[in-house]
Order: sequence, then C-alpha cells, then structure tokens
Amino acid sequence: MSFDVMTENVLFVPVDLRIHRSHVIDLNVEHMNWAAEGIREHFKIDIFAAVGISLREYVTNTIDDLCSVCLPPRGIYYLIDLEDAIIGMGALRQVREGIGEIKRMYIRPAYRGKGYGKALLHQLLHKAKEFGYCSVYLDSGPFMTAAYHLYRSFGFVERGEYPETDVPPQLRSRWVFMEKTPGDAIK
Repeated sequence: MSFDVMTENVLFVPVDLRIHRSHVIDLNVEHMNWAAEGIREHFKIDIFAAVGISLREYVTNTIDDLCSVCLPPRGIYYLIDLEDAIIGMGALRQVREGIGEIKRMYIRPAYRGKGYGKALLHQLLHKAKEFGYCSVYLDSGPFMTAAYHLYRSFGFVERGEYPETDVPPQLRSRWVFMEKTPGDAIK
C-alpha cells in the first residue's frame, strides 16, 4: 500500500501515560469536542449536556481506563509524531477473543488529507494481525465522511451494532458500525 510522501517522517509512538498523559488528554479533548460538534449539527443532540463536568475533567478522569485496555499483547495506543509535533492518535483494543476494535482515530485538522490517517489505519491493522485478530471492528458517525471513505478503501464493510460498542445508546441506531474480516486480508 502506498502512502503520500509526507508520511515518511511519521513515527507511531506507543502511549506511555507516565510520559504522554498531557498529549493523550489534549488529543482526546480535541477529538471529543470535534465529535460532539458533529453530533450537535447532524442529530441536534448535545451529547455532553448531562455529564455535569467539563469535557477535560471527564477525559482526565477516564484516560487511565481507556489506555489500560489498549496495551500489548491485546492492544496498542499510538500518538502520531511528525518531526516532534504530535499530530494525531489511534488505538486498537480487544473486544473479545479474536476480535479487535479500532478506537480514537484522530488527525488534527491542519494535517488532514495528507495520508496520515491512511498510514495510521495501516499501522493499526498491521498490529491487529500481529495480535492474532481474525476480525476488526470500528464505529463512525455518519458525518465523518472522510473517515468512512478511508475505512471503505481498506476493505471495511458495514455491519450491525456489536455488543461491546461504547457508542451512547441514543446514537446507536444512527451510527455506522463496520468490520474487516480475515477474507479481506489484514495487510
């Protein structure tokens, strides 16, 4: 699979919260703000209205749990480093025996459209194969059109909701769930 020339200077840095906590929190806050805005525009729902604490507080309180399920040998959480600038993130976790789930794929807006998301997805699928997953799931909002096209280009197909999803119940009937199976060859 070929990638844009710009991706050659990218490093996929496995997250270590002792070192990367502030980067992981900042990226998750950005990602969740971006997703919340899309949900507000697309569904007219304020997904964080009932939380009762700031988004930064929520992320700070939950980041250890999120990262703990994305550790080898069943998962990985990457920061994307481009010449000492953290430009994105992505994670893979096990949802059940033989099945992984891609989570938190996010590229900062200034770096989108340059092949970094494609390189990240390739890296995560490579790790899925290394971990022995026979299938990989993911979910995406219907307003995340660039991500949807990227996933389709890698052989992901739509499927029904899977029990392990952490998509809020009020969005599930309108969300997109996808899967890449072994017959699609994880490269």
